[in-house]
Amino acid sequence: MDDFVNRVTQLQRQVSPAGMTIQADIETKHLCVHSPLGSTCLRLVQLYRPSSSDIQQAATEDVLLVLTAPSRKALEAAATTNYLVLPNGATRIVANGIVLVLDAPAQAAKVSHQVKLTGRTGIVAETLLLHGTRRWSVRELAHQSQISPALAHRVLTRLEQEGLLLTEGSGPDKVRAVRDLRTLAELWSHEEKTPQTVLRGFLYGSSPEAVAQQVLAASPDGAIGTTLAANLYKPTLTRVPLPLRVWVKSDFDPTPLFTLGLEKTDEGANIEFVRSKDDPWCVHRSEEGLPKVSKARAWMEIAEMGGRTQELAEGLLKELEEQR
Repeated sequence: MDDFVNRVTQLQRQVSPAGMTIQADIETKHLCVHSPLGSTCLRLVQLYRPSSSDIQQAATEDVLLVLTAPSRKALEAAATTNYLVLPNGATRIVANGIVLVLDAPAQAAKVSHQVKLTGRTGIVAETLLLHGTRRWSVRELAHQSQISPALAHRVLTRLEQEGLLLTEGSGPDKVRAVRDLRTLAELWSHEEKTPQTVLRGFLYGSSPEAVAQQVLAASPDGAIGTTLAANLYKPTLTRVPLPLRVWVKSDFDPTPLFTLGLEKTDEGANIEFVRSKDDPWCVHRSEEGLPKVSKARAWMEIAEMGGRTQELAEGLLKELEEQR
């Protein structure tokens, strides 16, 4: 609780010029704020590395969420609740004549040596998400993710330190399983880099699926991504937003597509071709039906979209959470 006590002390210094006082009772787990216009006492609920659903389940009018290492989506979910981010993050308390909304103090950027979930390391997160509660040894996970055991171990060490994994055993016999799939998914979504767009164009077709079939017949090494891939896994949308995304390999040659009738354009494009270093999307490429990226990667690609696509994303993530 040291970080919490220190943060409350900082807040008291910040609000005292406005005639406000903040008192925290660690034993009863309450925080009270007094101002000339009113007072309020909130029950403290501590959440470490919460997901957006954790926020939604814990947030009530009489609660102050004390968040440590929240994901971006968790912070978005907390935006209209009362919360405090440790150790020195943003704070929001709005109740009974009290309005206390403070942004996180600016800090100098620090160089992080922590392995990020992006590219080849992101495949580890993808593998974990696709296999539910399976217990993994380092070598099994590395083999399934097609990366070196050393790199797999680095990723697992980070996730274990952040409380996202359950562990069993020790040494060579140590195995790990995902503790909180949703939080891991949101962390990967936050850290994965946007792929490089190598071509945008228009190709006539009677439906998105028809366009995709034409393209993949001419470029059989590709795979459908984003909304169409997600909708093929869990049919939800009656109309898939354009442009369609097709993942291609690093040695992509568009010549067969131009022969097919693809017109290169940015305005009015109904299809885009993307790639990323080392082709990480290939590892869990699905061959069932139209070739497409994995269910986990399809979710990751649409996780930040709005409208009914968000409904699709939520449904897809729930399917990943429910698998055993």
